[in-house]
Amino acid sequence: MAIRAVLLCLAAIMIMGCSVRDRVRGENRGSARGIIYSSSIEPYSQDFHNTPVGTKSLVVNSHMLQVRVSGEWDTDEIMRLAREEGITDLHHIDIKTLSVLLGLYRRQTLIVYGD
Repeated sequence: MAIRAVLLCLAAIMIMGCSVRDRVRGENRGSARGIIYSSSIEPYSQDFHNTPVGTKSLVVNSHMLQVRVSGEWDTDEIMRLAREEGITDLHHIDIKTLSVLLGLYRRQTLIVYGD
């Protein structure tokens, strides 16, 4: 009975996204990834030395199915969208990732901060 309860707790932890470390762009970002669902917000860059926060922000979305259909971001597109929102100096970018069924569907959102 006790073993069954422990296994049930471990399964619940994995499903909630608290057990498996995720690797983004080859770096151990420290975020957890669940088997069925996970959602996390992390800094896009690890360089925080004298980084101001900024007074404005912009949200850029990307959706991806694991069938080689993807809308990737590029620097020019991010800068164009930021300028449209009145952001001329980019200070910091966060990336929010929602993953379903071990990444079969993934939605990533860039949150851009600047002035």
